[in-house]
This record gives sequence, structure tokens and C-alpha cells, in this order.
Amino acid sequence: MIERLKQAFDLAEQRSEAEQELLAQLLLEEMQSEDRWSALFADPRSDQLLEKLVAEAIAEDDAGETEEITGDTFAG
Repeated sequence: MIERLKQAFDLAEQRSEAEQELLAQLLLEEMQSEDRWSALFADPRSDQLLEKLVAEAIAEDDAGETEEITGDTFAG
């Protein structure tokens, strides 16, 4: 295990059991998500699907159906 991960686990160990449970759940979900994305992108059909989605997005933009994203777009 790398040193940085050991440090993270050492800090997590000092937290309450509920916080440790939450941290564990978040870490597991993130790793599982990465595995799913890797599998999806490894599928040869993903290139065709991505090309289709790009074409749809460009068509929507050309048709004026999109909005410009600015720094203020995500501001609360």
C-alpha cells in the first residue's frame, strides 16, 4: 500500500465508527464506478455510441437548442 493511502487510513481510523462506515462506502462506490466506466469504455461498441452522442450534441447546438456554460452557470 502506498504511503499516502496509509495516511488516509490512519486518519480514518481516528473517526467515529459511523464516519468510518461512510468513508468506506464512498471509497467502495468510487472504485466500483471506475470499474464500470473502464468496462464500458473497453467495449468496442462504446466508440460508436460516443460518436452518436457527439453528433447529437453538435446537431442540438447547431439548432440553437443549447445554452452557453459560463462560470456563473454553476454558482448558487
